Amino acid sequence: MSDSETGAIVELQQRLRDRLAQLGFPAGTTSSNVEHHMAEIAVLGRNFAEHTLPLFLSLSLEHRESLAQLIVSIKCDLEQLRDSLTDVEPDLMDLMHYLNDQAATPEGT
Repeated sequence: MSDSETGAIVELQQRLRDRLAQLGFPAGTTSSNVEHHMAEIAVLGRNFAEHTLPLFLSLSLEHRESLAQLIVSIKCDLEQLRDSLTDVEPDLMDLMHYLNDQAATPEGT
């Protein structure tokens, strides 16, 4: 992961942390996991869509070795995205239940 990706993840994590606090979602492991994994998914997905995939599509067929190396990188990127998606699921379910419970509770009770 590059320094720019790490910086973007940290920045987005802070914005997500602020949003979860605005929603009254309790700070702790669950909120930290949601913040981290959602930021990571967004940044890595954007990088993949804006840079990696266009590079794969634009590389000349004459550069087979470069294409092969790029495919290894793509595989690693997609594995990292898959891991983040898998890891965030239980915490995202907790957030979903929290927000649904909040929406079902009449104000002032």
